[in-house]
Amino acid sequence: MIPGPVLRSLAALVAGLALVAAVAPPALARTSGVQQCADAGVVATRANGSAVKAAVVCLINLQRTSRGLPALRVDARLDRSAQHWSSSMVVSGEFSHGANFGARITAAGFNWSAAGENIATGYPTAKAVVGGWMASLGHCQNILSPRFAFVGTGIVPRGIRSLGTGGATWTQDFGLPLGWRQPSRDFSPAGGCPYRG
Repeated sequence: MIPGPVLRSLAALVAGLALVAAVAPPALARTSGVQQCADAGVVATRANGSAVKAAVVCLINLQRTSRGLPALRVDARLDRSAQHWSSSMVVSGEFSHGANFGARITAAGFNWSAAGENIATGYPTAKAVVGGWMASLGHCQNILSPRFAFVGTGIVPRGIRSLGTGGATWTQDFGLPLGWRQPSRDFSPAGGCPYRG
């Protein structure tokens, strides 16, 4: 029997130094008056990685904005950190946050005052992984944290061999640069975690 998808999350608050270069989150598509994220149900492959990453960010931002939180902005340094970690997990066959996920984020050039990380393996699509994260307490709390302003996403279209998962391996790194004010003080959406459906 092949195991199902697997999730893990981690969050931390620590001091650092920061300069931020950001890219706006992907635009939402409207279909029959309902907001949808392009490529949310597309199976992740090497060829469509950028589109699937954009779908993940779109989906988490729908979760945030539908609950009154500001959208997260994509940061290239967090993207590099997350992509490196997804690749490292697939190559090593070890599914974990490693010894110090915060040091990895800092090493990518993102000096932070708040940081968090979600990882997952075995989910084939952006919709599936965000649904899994939202149905899990710690992952949901990272996605809905009012402390975070930026996000980066990493995807490898293979599971972790040692876990016997198919699908893809995913990392999301969240951060607030040192010296920045958190974008919201509303902890009630995160307090309602997890959300299913």
